[in-house]
Amino acid sequence: MPKFEEIFRKTNENEKKIVKNSLYNISNKIWEYILEEKYEIYIKISESKQNKTSFELFLIPQQLESEINKIKNLTPINFAGIPLGFIKNKRLFLSLETAELLFNLHKIDPRIILILNENGEKSVLYGNPIKKSMILEISSEIQANRIIFLINKNQEFLGLGLLKVNYEKYKKLKNNDNLALNLVDKGSYLRRDQ
Repeated sequence: MPKFEEIFRKTNENEKKIVKNSLYNISNKIWEYILEEKYEIYIKISESKQNKTSFELFLIPQQLESEINKIKNLTPINFAGIPLGFIKNKRLFLSLETAELLFNLHKIDPRIILILNENGEKSVLYGNPIKKSMILEISSEIQANRIIFLINKNQEFLGLGLLKVNYEKYKKLKNNDNLALNLVDKGSYLRRDQ
């Protein structure tokens, strides 16, 4: 295991490029928001008991960087700032916290937002897939294999999903057919082992 200074650090250019490209796939407004708000992206590299390496990312305001550097010289940092997500297979997987923040700040392309009815909301919060009958609103420009933001009829963020079909295939689905997979949702905190 490397020294701690190498475990919690600013992202390098290659890591930053992965983050930037992944964020542009969600919305072209997100990267500009990070630059405007003067966030730095830090990475925490750790190894699990199964010898798997994880790459967690955090958004840290530039004005807190000096404090972060002081702290990491004294003690290991497990968490700082806003959890951005993690990198796996050269792709960013957005955290629930950051997804909700970006949704509330209107930084998400409306074409990747699904508005769900009450049955859809329950399904998401129980960790289940989304069926066609659960949709209140969907964009005619949806594309298969895209990350989507799942919200209820009150415009409250519920979670992230993976869309399985484009709009043409969506129209042909039966009401009980799965439209999207649930990737992460607000109910996951309640379903965790206590």
